[in-house]
Parts: sequence; structure tokens; C-alpha cells
Amino acid sequence: MDNSRPPYDGHQGREFSVTADEVTCQQFVELVTDYFEGALEPRTLSQVEEHLVMCDWCVTYVEQMQTTIASLQALGEPSAPEPPDSLLAALRAKRGRQ
Repeated sequence: MDNSRPPYDGHQGREFSVTADEVTCQQFVELVTDYFEGALEPRTLSQVEEHLVMCDWCVTYVEQMQTTIASLQALGEPSAPEPPDSLLAALRAKRGRQ
């Protein structure tokens, strides 16, 4: 087994290129993050947009991804719970003894 390469993380990233004239649904799914981030090369972007014109499934996928992103953004940053008053009192008492 060749261990000289880093492990595959499942994401092709910006290294991914479309060599055919059309983008397949599988390729689109692999490109969708870069598509949302505006990181596609012009030729690939054109192919992705052409694919979306023809593929209702991928349009639905984009809509689902956009809804998920919006829902996660609406949650905002998680806030840390306030420590109980008993803990704060114990810490203050300990600090007062030092």
C-alpha cells in the first residue's frame, strides 16, 4: 500500500476539473461547495450552470442546501450557559482566602 500520499478526505476542492463537455450529477454534488463560494473556474461554472438548467434533481439539491445553510445561520453562535450561583460563590470564597 502506498502511504506517501495524504489520506483522501472525500473532497476534491479546487483541484477538481471537469474534462467532459457536461457536468454529471455526481460531479455537481462534488462541486456544489465551490459553486456556492464562487470558487469555480469560468469554464466549470458555465458547465455547472448549464447542468442546472437541465437537471431538476440538482436544482432541488441546491435549494435543499441553501435551506440548510440558512437554517444553520439562523441558529447563530451557541452561547455558553451561565455557571450556577453556587459555583460562583465558591470561586469567590476561594479567591478571598488567597
